[in-house]
Amino acid sequence: MTIRSILTSYTGSGGGAAALHMALLVAMKYDAHLTAALWQPPNPLRARAGAFMTREIDRVLDQAEAEFAASRRAAFEQAVAQAGLAGQADFVVLDARGGGISEAARGHDIVILGAPTDRDRAAEFSTRPDVVALRSGRPVLIVPQGYAEPAIRETAVVAWDGKRAAARALGDAMHILGTKDKVTLLGVGNALPAQFGQDALRLLARHGIEADLVTRPAPARGAGAAILDACTELGAGLLIMGAYEHSKFSEDLLGGATRDILSDARLPVLMSH
Repeated sequence: MTIRSILTSYTGSGGGAAALHMALLVAMKYDAHLTAALWQPPNPLRARAGAFMTREIDRVLDQAEAEFAASRRAAFEQAVAQAGLAGQADFVVLDARGGGISEAARGHDIVILGAPTDRDRAAEFSTRPDVVALRSGRPVLIVPQGYAEPAIRETAVVAWDGKRAAARALGDAMHILGTKDKVTLLGVGNALPAQFGQDALRLLARHGIEADLVTRPAPARGAGAAILDACTELGAGLLIMGAYEHSKFSEDLLGGATRDILSDARLPVLMSH
């Protein structure tokens, strides 16, 4: 199995541009079909104005939304043509009636989204990549703001703690790991068992993937910082990890590796839940 269908969310600015850049690289590498989805949630003006909305105002709002979608479609098609993928890409506009990014994701192998900014967190919860990973059942590749590497760096780190979410991420990424030049299984903790990670290494080996096992102590500032430090040290081009082994609410409230990595990562991160 390999990647054959990619979904990305495209607005043409911020993380959307970085995600599209990565999506094009992935589509070229795997000869995959790329779908760009523009999510347009209900305009808050419609809800606030309520009964005071006139047909003319409604028409103006519809026209503005249609013009924005048309401009994004044109920019996407230009980027696709420049990448030589014009015959294997399409652009769709999503709205509340047809479902959002999480629902659309279920018909694709992988979702590629830009890392959220502070503005994104406040604006539209359902389009956040960690939320899509939680709701969609598909792996989500999160691309940091400003990412513009000319080619995919073929080194990967798998954050491994032996728990359910990490196992899900490893399974989701197996076909990706098989294309990498170097794979490292990373454990973080101060009292890891003697056989830590051996089961995952055996699984990778049975899939023909040679991997090294690296462990790091858990620093006072949290496992997320240790994982990102190790990625920098190892020259990783991709981090693979499970998302929210604990509940998202508890991680948002108390802190956790998923939240820290989502905020601080400077490399693409593949998250599964």
